Amino acid sequence: MTVDGDIDATNSRALATYVEGQMAGTRRLLVDLRLVDFFGTAGFASLHYINVICSRNGIDWEVRCGRRVRRLLAICDPAGELPLEKPRSPLDEVRAGTGDRKLLISGNN
Repeated sequence: MTVDGDIDATNSRALATYVEGQMAGTRRLLVDLRLVDFFGTAGFASLHYINVICSRNGIDWEVRCGRRVRRLLAICDPAGELPLEKPRSPLDEVRAGTGDRKLLISGNN
């Protein structure tokens, strides 16, 4: 399941409810959040809810996420309770910000 856009207080409950509705008959679930532009603390709550539902139903699941989501999860889930996929690319771990893109594009001035 791929999610894009923003996950915040306005839609995090809808996300959790949608994912829960898609679980019927499933043994494995992958929630791909790499296209998420903004991930608020309410997004963490929805992932926690999904984790509880998957545990109750014996569903093996994993979260695939990029730098934005990983940053918030490092704060909200320091014990690593959520099943995060290991980064596939070193770019997932790069800590470049928006202002750094200009430097990367313009070269060595």
